[in-house]
Amino acid sequence: MKVYKYIIVFITCFWINPQVFVQGSSENYSFSNRQKVIDSVICIGEKYLGKPYRYKAPNINMLDCSGFINEIFKPFEPSLSRSSAMIAKQVKKVDLKDAQAGDLMFFKGRNINSPSVGHVSMIVEKLEGGKLKMMHSCSRGVIIEEYPNKYYQPRFLFAGRVPSLDTIQLDVPPSETEDSIALDKSSDSVRKLKIVGVGDLMLGTNFPSNKYLPPHDGKDILLPIHPITAQADLTVGNLEGVLLTGDGELKRCKDSSVCYAFKSPDHYVEHFVNAGFDVLGLANNHIGDFGNTGRKNTVRLLEENNIHFAGLEDFPYTTFEKDGVRYGFCAFAPNTGTIKINDYVRAKQIIQHLDSISDVVIVSFHGGAEGAKYNRVTRATEMFLGENRGNPYEFARMAIDAGADIVFGHGPHVVRAVDLYKDRFIAYSLGNFATYARFNLKGPNGLAPLLEVEVDKTGKFLGAKVYSFEQLGQGGPTIDEANRAFKEMQRLTKLDIPEAQLTFTENNEILPIKD
Repeated sequence: MKVYKYIIVFITCFWINPQVFVQGSSENYSFSNRQKVIDSVICIGEKYLGKPYRYKAPNINMLDCSGFINEIFKPFEPSLSRSSAMIAKQVKKVDLKDAQAGDLMFFKGRNINSPSVGHVSMIVEKLEGGKLKMMHSCSRGVIIEEYPNKYYQPRFLFAGRVPSLDTIQLDVPPSETEDSIALDKSSDSVRKLKIVGVGDLMLGTNFPSNKYLPPHDGKDILLPIHPITAQADLTVGNLEGVLLTGDGELKRCKDSSVCYAFKSPDHYVEHFVNAGFDVLGLANNHIGDFGNTGRKNTVRLLEENNIHFAGLEDFPYTTFEKDGVRYGFCAFAPNTGTIKINDYVRAKQIIQHLDSISDVVIVSFHGGAEGAKYNRVTRATEMFLGENRGNPYEFARMAIDAGADIVFGHGPHVVRAVDLYKDRFIAYSLGNFATYARFNLKGPNGLAPLLEVEVDKTGKFLGAKVYSFEQLGQGGPTIDEANRAFKEMQRLTKLDIPEAQLTFTENNEILPIKD
Protein backbone atom coordinates (compact mmCIF):
# COMPACT_ATOMS: atom_id res chain seq x y z
CA MET A 1 0.00 0.00 0.00
CA LYS A 2 3.05 2.29 0.39
CA VAL A 3 2.27 5.83 1.65
CA TYR A 4 -1.46 5.26 1.44
CA LYS A 5 -1.28 3.08 4.52
CA TYR A 6 -0.86 6.31 6.49
CA ILE A 7 -4.15 7.67 5.21
CA ILE A 8 -5.80 4.44 6.33
CA VAL A 9 -4.12 4.84 9.73
CA PHE A 10 -5.53 8.39 9.93
CA ILE A 11 -9.01 7.10 9.17
CA THR A 12 -8.71 4.35 11.76
CA CYS A 13 -7.50 6.84 14.36
CA PHE A 14 -10.24 9.29 13.51
CA TRP A 15 -12.91 6.64 14.01
CA ILE A 16 -11.31 5.66 17.30
CA ASN A 17 -11.04 9.32 18.31
CA PRO A 18 -13.91 11.05 16.52
CA GLN A 19 -13.24 14.30 18.36
CA VAL A 20 -10.28 14.93 16.04
CA PHE A 21 -12.75 16.03 13.35
CA VAL A 22 -13.88 19.62 13.23
CA GLN A 23 -16.87 20.02 10.97
CA GLY A 24 -16.77 23.00 8.65
CA SER A 25 -19.37 22.82 5.88
CA SER A 26 -21.35 19.71 5.07
CA GLU A 27 -18.78 18.87 2.35
CA ASN A 28 -15.55 19.65 4.15
CA TYR A 29 -13.99 18.14 7.26
CA SER A 30 -10.60 19.49 8.33
CA PHE A 31 -8.41 19.98 11.36
CA SER A 32 -5.68 22.53 11.92
CA ASN A 33 -5.68 22.58 15.71
CA ARG A 34 -2.40 21.33 17.14
CA GLN A 35 -4.06 19.16 19.77
CA LYS A 36 -6.08 17.29 17.17
CA VAL A 37 -2.92 16.57 15.21
CA ILE A 38 -1.23 15.33 18.39
CA ASP A 39 -4.22 13.08 19.12
CA SER A 40 -3.64 11.42 15.77
CA VAL A 41 0.12 11.10 16.35
CA ILE A 42 -0.54 9.42 19.70
CA CYS A 43 -3.09 7.13 18.11
CA ILE A 44 -0.57 6.03 15.49
CA GLY A 45 2.05 5.51 18.20
CA GLU A 46 -0.27 3.32 20.28
CA LYS A 47 -0.49 0.88 17.38
CA TYR A 48 3.20 0.06 17.93
CA LEU A 49 2.92 -0.64 21.66
CA GLY A 50 4.67 -3.89 22.47
CA LYS A 51 6.80 -3.89 19.33
CA PRO A 52 10.44 -4.81 20.10
CA TYR A 53 13.36 -2.39 20.05
CA ARG A 54 16.34 -2.73 17.75
CA TYR A 55 18.88 -0.03 17.00
CA LYS A 56 18.61 1.48 13.49
CA ALA A 57 16.49 -1.44 12.37
CA PRO A 58 15.12 -1.37 8.82
CA ASN A 59 12.12 -3.47 9.83
CA ILE A 60 9.16 -1.35 10.85
CA ASN A 61 8.32 -3.91 13.55
CA MET A 62 11.62 -3.17 15.29
CA LEU A 63 12.20 0.52 15.96
CA ASP A 64 14.86 2.40 17.89
CA CYS A 65 13.87 5.53 19.83
CA SER A 66 14.36 8.08 17.03
CA GLY A 67 13.00 5.69 14.41
CA PHE A 68 9.79 5.38 16.41
CA ILE A 69 9.38 9.15 16.77
CA ASN A 70 10.22 9.66 13.09
CA GLU A 71 7.64 7.02 12.11
CA ILE A 72 4.69 8.33 14.10
CA PHE A 73 5.26 11.99 13.17
CA LYS A 74 6.04 11.23 9.51
CA PRO A 75 2.49 11.72 8.13
CA PHE A 76 2.46 15.23 9.59
CA GLU A 77 6.14 16.23 9.79
CA PRO A 78 8.09 14.13 7.25
CA SER A 79 11.30 16.11 7.67
CA LEU A 80 12.07 14.93 11.21
CA SER A 81 15.54 13.40 11.34
CA ARG A 82 16.38 9.75 11.93
CA SER A 83 18.65 10.46 14.93
CA SER A 84 17.66 11.71 18.39
CA ALA A 85 20.53 14.23 18.39
CA MET A 86 19.35 15.75 15.10
CA ILE A 87 15.69 15.78 16.15
CA ALA A 88 16.83 17.74 19.22
CA LYS A 89 18.08 20.46 16.89
CA GLN A 90 14.75 20.63 15.05
CA VAL A 91 12.56 21.40 18.06
CA LYS A 92 11.87 24.56 20.01
CA LYS A 93 12.94 24.06 23.63
CA VAL A 94 10.25 24.42 26.28
CA ASP A 95 10.37 24.28 30.07
CA LEU A 96 9.30 20.83 31.23
CA LYS A 97 6.62 22.31 33.50
CA ASP A 98 5.06 23.93 30.40
CA ALA A 99 5.38 20.85 28.19
CA GLN A 100 2.23 19.37 26.68
CA ALA A 101 1.16 16.12 25.08
CA GLY A 102 3.00 15.76 21.80
CA ASP A 103 6.14 17.51 23.06
CA LEU A 104 9.37 15.54 23.06
CA MET A 105 11.74 14.77 25.92
CA PHE A 106 15.47 14.32 25.33
CA PHE A 107 17.78 12.30 27.52
CA LYS A 108 21.40 11.23 27.80
CA GLY A 109 22.06 7.76 26.46
CA ARG A 110 23.39 4.76 28.37
CA ASN A 111 26.51 6.70 29.31
CA ILE A 112 25.12 9.01 31.98
CA ASN A 113 28.37 11.00 32.02
CA SER A 114 27.99 12.05 28.39
CA PRO A 115 26.19 15.39 27.84
CA SER A 116 25.01 14.34 24.37
CA VAL A 117 21.44 13.52 23.42
CA GLY A 118 21.09 9.76 23.21
CA HIS A 119 17.37 9.08 23.65
CA VAL A 120 14.03 10.67 22.81
CA SER A 121 10.46 10.08 23.99
CA MET A 122 7.08 11.77 23.48
CA ILE A 123 4.76 13.06 26.19
CA VAL A 124 1.29 11.55 25.84
CA GLU A 125 -0.39 12.80 29.05
CA LYS A 126 0.16 15.22 31.94
CA LEU A 127 -0.73 13.81 35.35
CA GLU A 128 -1.32 15.43 38.73
CA GLY A 129 1.66 16.49 40.79
CA GLY A 130 3.85 17.32 37.78
CA LYS A 131 4.11 13.74 36.61
CA LEU A 132 3.95 12.76 32.93
CA LYS A 133 3.26 9.73 30.81
CA MET A 134 5.74 9.28 27.97
CA MET A 135 5.71 6.92 25.00
CA HIS A 136 9.00 5.70 23.60
CA SER A 137 10.94 2.79 22.17
CA CYS A 138 13.52 1.44 24.60
CA SER A 139 15.15 -1.89 25.46
CA ARG A 140 11.74 -3.07 26.69
CA GLY A 141 10.13 -2.28 23.34
CA VAL A 142 7.57 0.44 22.58
CA ILE A 143 5.98 1.32 25.92
CA ILE A 144 4.19 4.05 27.85
CA GLU A 145 5.57 4.76 31.32
CA GLU A 146 5.48 7.48 33.96
CA TYR A 147 8.14 10.14 34.36
CA PRO A 148 10.02 10.92 36.56
CA ASN A 149 11.47 7.51 37.30
CA LYS A 150 14.75 6.20 38.68
CA TYR A 151 16.41 5.54 35.31
CA TYR A 152 15.37 8.50 33.14
CA GLN A 153 15.18 11.36 35.66
CA PRO A 154 18.97 11.71 36.11
CA ARG A 155 19.40 11.47 32.34
CA PHE A 156 16.87 14.16 31.39
CA LEU A 157 18.27 17.05 29.33
CA PHE A 158 15.37 19.16 28.04
CA ALA A 159 11.94 19.13 26.41
CA GLY A 160 11.13 20.39 22.93
CA ARG A 161 8.17 21.15 20.67
CA VAL A 162 7.89 20.39 16.96
CA PRO A 163 7.00 23.90 15.76
CA SER A 164 5.61 23.10 12.31
CA LEU A 165 2.66 21.11 13.68
CA ASP A 166 0.86 24.39 14.39
CA THR A 167 0.32 24.95 10.68
CA ILE A 168 -0.84 21.45 9.69
CA GLN A 169 -3.86 21.35 7.38
CA LEU A 170 -5.34 17.99 6.43
CA ASP A 171 -8.70 17.33 4.85
CA VAL A 172 -10.02 13.80 5.29
CA PRO A 173 -13.74 13.15 4.89
CA PRO A 174 -14.98 10.65 7.47
CA SER A 175 -16.64 8.75 4.63
CA GLU A 176 -13.24 8.06 2.99
CA THR A 177 -12.65 4.36 2.43
CA GLU A 178 -9.70 2.21 1.45
CA ASP A 179 -11.37 1.57 -1.92
CA SER A 180 -11.58 5.27 -2.74
CA ILE A 181 -7.97 5.73 -1.65
CA ALA A 182 -6.90 2.94 -4.01
CA LEU A 183 -8.84 4.64 -6.80
CA ASP A 184 -7.03 7.91 -6.10
CA LYS A 185 -3.69 6.08 -6.22
CA SER A 186 -4.58 4.56 -9.58
CA SER A 187 -5.37 7.93 -11.15
CA ASP A 188 -2.31 9.55 -9.58
CA SER A 189 -0.02 6.89 -11.04
CA VAL A 190 -0.48 8.45 -14.50
CA ARG A 191 2.00 11.13 -13.45
CA LYS A 192 5.44 10.67 -14.99
CA LEU A 193 8.61 11.19 -12.96
CA LYS A 194 12.06 11.97 -14.33
CA ILE A 195 14.81 10.56 -12.13
CA VAL A 196 18.41 11.36 -13.04
CA GLY A 197 21.12 8.93 -12.01
CA VAL A 198 24.90 9.20 -12.35
CA GLY A 199 27.84 7.14 -11.12
CA ASP A 200 30.87 8.05 -9.02
CA LEU A 201 31.35 11.64 -7.85
CA MET A 202 34.64 12.92 -6.41
CA LEU A 203 35.08 16.59 -7.26
CA GLY A 204 38.73 16.82 -6.21
CA THR A 205 40.71 15.97 -3.10
CA ASN A 206 42.84 18.13 -0.81
CA PHE A 207 44.79 15.02 0.21
CA PRO A 208 47.73 14.56 -0.04
CA SER A 209 47.82 18.18 -1.29
CA ASN A 210 45.64 20.91 -2.75
CA LYS A 211 47.13 20.33 -6.19
CA TYR A 212 44.46 17.69 -6.70
CA LEU A 213 41.66 20.27 -6.47
CA PRO A 214 40.08 21.49 -9.73
CA PRO A 215 40.37 25.00 -11.24
CA HIS A 216 38.02 27.75 -10.01
CA ASP A 217 37.62 25.88 -6.74
CA GLY A 218 35.43 23.29 -8.45
CA LYS A 219 32.61 25.73 -9.18
CA ASP A 220 32.50 24.78 -12.86
CA ILE A 221 32.91 21.02 -12.65
CA LEU A 222 29.19 20.15 -12.59
CA LEU A 223 27.96 23.10 -14.67
CA PRO A 224 27.35 20.98 -17.82
CA ILE A 225 24.60 18.99 -16.11
CA HIS A 226 22.64 21.90 -14.62
CA PRO A 227 20.17 22.20 -17.55
CA ILE A 228 19.34 18.49 -17.26
CA THR A 229 19.00 18.24 -13.49
CA ALA A 230 16.94 21.44 -13.41
CA GLN A 231 14.22 19.58 -15.32
CA ALA A 232 14.41 16.40 -13.21
CA ASP A 233 12.09 15.40 -10.39
CA LEU A 234 15.01 13.80 -8.54
CA THR A 235 18.80 13.57 -9.02
CA VAL A 236 20.87 10.73 -7.54
CA GLY A 237 24.61 10.03 -7.42
CA ASN A 238 27.33 8.14 -5.55
CA LEU A 239 29.67 10.23 -3.38
CA GLU A 240 33.08 8.56 -3.72
CA GLY A 241 34.95 9.86 -0.68
CA VAL A 242 34.13 12.30 2.10
CA LEU A 243 33.63 16.02 2.62
CA LEU A 244 36.31 17.16 5.03
CA THR A 245 38.46 20.28 5.06
CA GLY A 246 40.46 19.28 8.14
CA ASP A 247 42.18 16.11 9.21
CA GLY A 248 40.66 12.73 9.96
CA GLU A 249 41.86 9.23 10.74
CA LEU A 250 43.66 8.36 7.52
CA LYS A 251 43.31 4.75 6.42
CA ARG A 252 46.50 2.69 6.40
CA CYS A 253 48.83 3.84 3.63
CA LYS A 254 52.46 2.77 3.15
CA ASP A 255 53.20 5.89 1.11
CA SER A 256 50.86 8.89 1.47
CA SER A 257 51.96 10.27 -1.90
CA VAL A 258 50.39 7.32 -3.69
CA CYS A 259 47.58 6.68 -1.21
CA TYR A 260 44.20 6.93 -2.87
CA ALA A 261 42.22 8.56 -0.11
CA PHE A 262 39.62 11.13 -1.09
CA LYS A 263 38.33 14.13 0.81
CA SER A 264 36.90 17.27 -0.72
CA PRO A 265 36.75 20.59 1.22
CA ASP A 266 33.63 21.19 3.28
CA HIS A 267 32.31 23.92 1.01
CA TYR A 268 32.27 21.57 -2.00
CA VAL A 269 28.88 20.44 -0.70
CA GLU A 270 27.62 23.65 -2.34
CA HIS A 271 28.57 22.26 -5.75
CA PHE A 272 26.22 19.31 -5.22
CA VAL A 273 23.47 21.64 -4.03
CA ASN A 274 23.90 23.93 -7.03
CA ALA A 275 23.91 20.97 -9.42
CA GLY A 276 20.54 19.84 -8.07
CA PHE A 277 21.52 16.63 -6.29
CA ASP A 278 18.72 15.47 -4.00
CA VAL A 279 20.24 12.26 -2.67
CA LEU A 280 23.72 10.70 -2.53
CA GLY A 281 24.77 7.13 -1.83
CA LEU A 282 27.56 6.83 0.74
CA ALA A 283 28.11 3.07 0.46
CA ASN A 284 31.48 2.63 -1.26
CA ASN A 285 35.12 1.82 -0.55
CA HIS A 286 36.20 5.45 0.04
CA ILE A 287 33.63 6.61 2.60
CA GLY A 288 35.96 5.34 5.34
CA ASP A 289 39.17 6.91 4.00
CA PHE A 290 39.33 9.35 6.92
CA GLY A 291 37.64 7.30 9.58
CA ASN A 292 34.75 8.31 11.76
CA THR A 293 35.70 11.99 11.51
CA GLY A 294 35.27 11.94 7.74
CA ARG A 295 31.98 10.07 7.87
CA LYS A 296 30.49 12.29 10.58
CA ASN A 297 31.53 15.50 8.85
CA THR A 298 30.05 14.32 5.56
CA VAL A 299 26.76 13.41 7.25
CA ARG A 300 26.66 16.78 9.03
CA LEU A 301 27.22 18.77 5.84
CA LEU A 302 24.66 16.81 3.83
CA GLU A 303 22.04 17.18 6.57
CA GLU A 304 22.70 20.92 6.88
CA ASN A 305 22.27 21.32 3.13
CA ASN A 306 19.15 19.15 2.82
CA ILE A 307 20.78 16.48 0.67
CA HIS A 308 19.46 13.05 1.59
CA PHE A 309 21.85 10.11 1.90
CA ALA A 310 22.09 6.46 2.91
CA GLY A 311 24.37 3.45 2.92
CA LEU A 312 26.17 3.69 6.29
CA GLU A 313 25.56 1.41 9.27
CA ASP A 314 24.13 4.37 11.18
CA PHE A 315 22.09 5.54 8.18
CA PRO A 316 20.99 2.46 6.23
CA TYR A 317 18.19 4.19 4.34
CA THR A 318 16.32 7.45 3.97
CA THR A 319 12.79 8.45 3.05
CA PHE A 320 11.65 11.88 1.99
CA GLU A 321 8.90 13.65 0.11
CA LYS A 322 9.36 15.89 -2.90
CA ASP A 323 6.59 17.45 -4.96
CA GLY A 324 3.99 15.13 -3.49
CA VAL A 325 5.96 11.93 -4.12
CA ARG A 326 7.47 9.90 -1.28
CA TYR A 327 10.83 8.36 -2.17
CA GLY A 328 12.75 5.63 -0.40
CA PHE A 329 16.50 5.30 -0.96
CA CYS A 330 19.12 2.84 0.24
CA ALA A 331 22.69 2.00 -0.78
CA PHE A 332 24.93 -1.06 -0.50
CA ALA A 333 28.61 -1.97 -0.85
CA PRO A 334 30.99 -4.71 0.34
CA ASN A 335 33.02 -2.33 2.50
CA THR A 336 33.45 -1.81 6.25
CA GLY A 337 30.96 0.58 7.78
CA THR A 338 28.48 0.26 4.90
CA ILE A 339 25.31 -1.77 4.46
CA LYS A 340 26.65 -4.99 2.94
CA ILE A 341 25.78 -5.93 -0.62
CA ASN A 342 26.16 -9.62 0.24
CA ASP A 343 23.80 -9.58 3.23
CA TYR A 344 20.61 -10.33 1.34
CA VAL A 345 18.54 -10.87 4.48
CA ARG A 346 19.15 -7.34 5.73
CA ALA A 347 18.96 -5.85 2.24
CA LYS A 348 15.52 -7.39 1.75
CA GLN A 349 14.34 -6.05 5.11
CA ILE A 350 15.43 -2.54 4.25
CA ILE A 351 13.95 -2.55 0.75
CA GLN A 352 10.68 -4.16 1.84
CA HIS A 353 10.30 -1.56 4.57
CA LEU A 354 10.91 1.27 2.11
CA ASP A 355 8.44 -0.27 -0.32
CA SER A 356 5.79 -0.29 2.42
CA ILE A 357 6.04 3.46 3.01
CA SER A 358 7.20 4.91 -0.33
CA ASP A 359 5.86 5.54 -3.82
CA VAL A 360 9.20 4.99 -5.55
CA VAL A 361 12.13 3.01 -4.11
CA ILE A 362 15.63 3.60 -5.49
CA VAL A 363 18.50 1.23 -4.70
CA SER A 364 22.15 2.17 -5.22
CA PHE A 365 24.97 -0.35 -5.10
CA HIS A 366 28.77 -0.13 -5.36
CA GLY A 367 29.74 -3.59 -6.51
CA GLY A 368 31.54 -5.67 -9.08
CA ALA A 369 35.19 -5.91 -10.07
CA GLU A 370 37.04 -2.74 -11.18
CA GLY A 371 38.66 -1.68 -14.42
CA ALA A 372 38.27 -1.66 -18.19
CA LYS A 373 38.48 -5.45 -18.49
CA TYR A 374 35.58 -5.87 -16.04
CA ASN A 375 32.85 -4.24 -18.11
CA ARG A 376 30.76 -7.39 -18.51
CA VAL A 377 27.83 -8.58 -16.42
CA THR A 378 28.92 -12.13 -15.58
CA ARG A 379 25.84 -13.16 -13.56
CA ALA A 380 28.29 -14.64 -11.04
CA THR A 381 29.99 -13.50 -7.84
CA GLU A 382 32.80 -11.09 -8.70
CA MET A 383 36.08 -11.12 -6.79
CA PHE A 384 38.60 -8.29 -6.94
CA LEU A 385 41.83 -7.94 -4.94
CA GLY A 386 40.70 -10.83 -2.79
CA GLU A 387 37.40 -9.18 -1.89
CA ASN A 388 33.91 -10.47 -2.64
CA ARG A 389 32.35 -7.60 -4.63
CA GLY A 390 28.96 -9.27 -4.91
CA ASN A 391 26.92 -10.62 -7.79
CA PRO A 392 25.38 -7.48 -9.36
CA TYR A 393 22.97 -9.42 -11.58
CA GLU A 394 21.59 -11.48 -8.71
CA PHE A 395 21.58 -8.55 -6.27
CA ALA A 396 19.60 -6.29 -8.62
CA ARG A 397 16.91 -8.92 -9.12
CA MET A 398 16.72 -9.61 -5.41
CA ALA A 399 16.28 -5.87 -4.83
CA ILE A 400 13.42 -5.63 -7.31
CA ASP A 401 11.76 -8.75 -5.90
CA ALA A 402 11.89 -7.02 -2.50
CA GLY A 403 10.25 -3.83 -3.83
CA ALA A 404 12.88 -1.69 -5.58
CA ASP A 405 11.72 0.34 -8.57
CA ILE A 406 15.08 1.56 -9.91
CA VAL A 407 18.53 0.06 -9.35
CA PHE A 408 21.60 2.23 -10.04
CA GLY A 409 24.94 0.42 -9.95
CA HIS A 410 28.51 1.74 -9.99
CA GLY A 411 31.89 0.60 -8.75
CA PRO A 412 33.65 -0.94 -11.79
CA HIS A 413 34.58 2.59 -13.01
CA VAL A 414 33.27 1.65 -16.46
CA VAL A 415 29.88 1.50 -18.17
CA ARG A 416 28.01 -1.80 -18.05
CA ALA A 417 24.77 -3.12 -19.53
CA VAL A 418 21.26 -2.11 -18.50
CA ASP A 419 18.29 -4.36 -17.90
CA LEU A 420 14.52 -4.54 -17.36
CA TYR A 421 13.06 -6.92 -14.79
CA LYS A 422 9.41 -6.96 -13.76
CA ASP A 423 8.96 -3.56 -15.47
CA ARG A 424 11.73 -2.11 -13.27
CA PHE A 425 14.94 -0.60 -14.61
CA ILE A 426 18.49 -1.70 -13.75
CA ALA A 427 21.79 -0.01 -14.64
CA TYR A 428 24.59 -2.39 -13.64
CA SER A 429 27.28 0.31 -13.69
CA LEU A 430 27.20 4.01 -14.50
CA GLY A 431 30.98 4.24 -14.16
CA ASN A 432 32.84 7.43 -13.26
CA PHE A 433 30.90 10.65 -13.75
CA ALA A 434 32.70 13.57 -12.11
CA THR A 435 35.99 12.32 -10.67
CA TYR A 436 38.72 14.95 -10.74
CA ALA A 437 42.34 13.74 -10.46
CA ARG A 438 43.63 10.52 -8.87
CA PHE A 439 41.37 8.46 -11.18
CA ASN A 440 42.31 6.53 -14.31
CA LEU A 441 40.13 8.12 -17.00
CA LYS A 442 41.70 6.53 -20.05
CA GLY A 443 39.58 4.85 -22.69
CA PRO A 444 36.33 3.34 -21.36
CA ASN A 445 37.08 4.66 -17.86
CA GLY A 446 36.42 8.17 -19.16
CA LEU A 447 32.91 7.46 -20.45
CA ALA A 448 30.36 9.13 -18.19
CA PRO A 449 26.66 8.44 -18.85
CA LEU A 450 23.88 10.45 -17.25
CA LEU A 451 20.62 8.52 -17.19
CA GLU A 452 17.28 10.28 -17.15
CA VAL A 453 14.91 7.49 -16.18
CA GLU A 454 11.18 8.04 -16.58
CA VAL A 455 8.78 6.07 -14.39
CA ASP A 456 5.18 6.41 -13.33
CA LYS A 457 4.34 7.05 -9.69
CA THR A 458 4.24 3.31 -8.99
CA GLY A 459 7.84 2.98 -10.23
CA LYS A 460 7.03 1.25 -13.52
CA PHE A 461 9.66 1.95 -16.18
CA LEU A 462 8.43 4.09 -19.08
CA GLY A 463 11.72 4.91 -20.79
CA ALA A 464 15.13 6.50 -20.36
CA LYS A 465 17.27 9.10 -22.08
CA VAL A 466 21.05 8.66 -22.05
CA TYR A 467 23.17 11.80 -22.05
CA SER A 468 26.70 10.83 -23.01
CA PHE A 469 29.45 12.72 -21.24
CA GLU A 470 33.17 12.06 -21.19
CA GLN A 471 35.91 13.01 -18.75
CA LEU A 472 38.93 14.62 -20.38
CA GLY A 473 42.28 15.51 -18.84
CA GLN A 474 42.11 15.45 -15.06
CA GLY A 475 38.35 14.90 -15.13
CA GLY A 476 34.93 16.48 -14.96
CA PRO A 477 32.00 15.74 -17.31
CA THR A 478 31.99 17.22 -20.81
CA ILE A 479 29.28 16.47 -23.36
CA ASP A 480 30.37 13.83 -25.87
CA GLU A 481 28.92 14.53 -29.30
CA ALA A 482 29.84 10.99 -30.41
CA ASN A 483 27.46 9.52 -27.78
CA ARG A 484 29.95 6.81 -26.88
CA ALA A 485 28.52 6.09 -23.44
CA PHE A 486 25.11 5.40 -24.96
CA LYS A 487 26.62 3.21 -27.68
CA GLU A 488 28.70 1.26 -25.16
CA MET A 489 25.63 0.70 -23.00
CA GLN A 490 23.73 -0.55 -26.05
CA ARG A 491 26.59 -2.85 -27.15
CA LEU A 492 27.05 -4.43 -23.75
CA THR A 493 23.33 -4.92 -23.19
CA LYS A 494 23.06 -6.89 -26.45
CA LEU A 495 26.06 -9.01 -25.38
CA ASP A 496 25.22 -9.63 -21.74
CA ILE A 497 21.43 -9.29 -21.41
CA PRO A 498 20.14 -10.19 -24.89
CA GLU A 499 16.76 -11.18 -23.45
CA ALA A 500 16.16 -7.70 -21.97
CA GLN A 501 12.91 -6.31 -23.35
CA LEU A 502 14.55 -3.01 -24.25
CA THR A 503 15.16 -1.15 -27.47
CA PHE A 504 17.78 1.55 -28.09
CA THR A 505 16.69 4.36 -30.41
CA GLU A 506 18.55 6.81 -32.64
CA ASN A 507 17.58 9.54 -30.18
CA ASN A 508 19.71 8.00 -27.41
CA GLU A 509 16.65 6.61 -25.71
CA ILE A 510 16.05 3.26 -24.03
CA LEU A 511 12.45 2.12 -24.30
CA PRO A 512 10.58 -0.98 -23.13
CA ILE A 513 9.50 -3.35 -25.88
CA LYS A 514 5.74 -3.57 -25.72
CA ASP A 515 4.03 -6.94 -26.16
